[in-house]
Amino acid sequence: MSAIVHYVQTHLAGAGAGIDLFGHAAGSVRDHAVRVELRRIHEELLDERRRLRRMLDDLGGSESTLLTTGTRVAGALSRVKPTITRRTATTDLIQLEAMRDAVAGKIAGWQALLAVVADYPSLDRVELAMLLAQGEEQHSFLRDAHGGVAHRVLRRRQ
Repeated sequence: MSAIVHYVQTHLAGAGAGIDLFGHAAGSVRDHAVRVELRRIHEELLDERRRLRRMLDDLGGSESTLLTTGTRVAGALSRVKPTITRRTATTDLIQLEAMRDAVAGKIAGWQALLAVVADYPSLDRVELAMLLAQGEEQHSFLRDAHGGVAHRVLRRRQ
């Protein structure tokens, strides 16, 4: 298997876990405006996963069931504690941090594919640039939402 096929498989597996994370958060974050935006990002992530699957097909690869299942199980396990214990004021903050990390990894993936786009005719530079810009927009929103939630949750009460 080629390095690029394995790389796209890995990002496709991560996309599934990200979709699960954003879908869960979009239904549980306390701030209504943040929930609405997380639902929009969730829809974009579904589209990105379809695009990654197509890229993988075009590169001659197929989705790794083992990688995808393992990544999604790990993501689900990370959400078990909040369902066993009561939701705390910091849960939204921690979820936003996880989403920021996930989107940062996705951005790095688009950047890496753009770095080699000339070597792979099946990759589309315009599409990758659009996906990178979309990821940067998502990350900007998450950074701002994180700051707002941090201010609400962590500031000292007087």
